[in-house]
Amino acid sequence: MEKQKETHTSPYYEDKQIRKKIDVLLHENAVVQSNLGIDSTIEEKNNAKKESNRIKGDIKTMDKIFAEHCFPEDD
Repeated sequence: MEKQKETHTSPYYEDKQIRKKIDVLLHENAVVQSNLGIDSTIEEKNNAKKESNRIKGDIKTMDKIFAEHCFPEDD
């Protein structure tokens, strides 16, 4: 029988203030990503990547594990 995974309780799930701040940052990232399109220039794509990395860094300061789960492509 498989062992049940230990659930990690992170600040995102335990602290409402942190959750609210992270949710705002995730919304910012969604806006950045949704503004990219097939006609986006390389400069626009690079700027979006920089902004996404900044947002991940901000989230990471509040909850490192949650940030890594939200941005797995950057690991």
